[in-house]
Amino acid sequence: MPCYRCGRVQTDPVKGASPWAVAVVGDEQVLVCPDCQRVDGWDTELRRCASCGSTRLRIQLGLVICRACGADAEV
Repeated sequence: MPCYRCGRVQTDPVKGASPWAVAVVGDEQVLVCPDCQRVDGWDTELRRCASCGSTRLRIQLGLVICRACGADAEV
């Protein structure tokens, strides 16, 4: 899956945590590359958790799940 902002394609990750951000825009799960994350305002279009305001969201089985607080909502 390419970067949502610039279209850069993710390469095979090295071991450990990925520097790519997983987020939700509208009703789609997207990736944001490390370079785009350095730009001010890169996260303004991202969907936020209704409970805690986090952008650390993931779509699973038709639900948007917050990785920060665990809250879920329908897509």
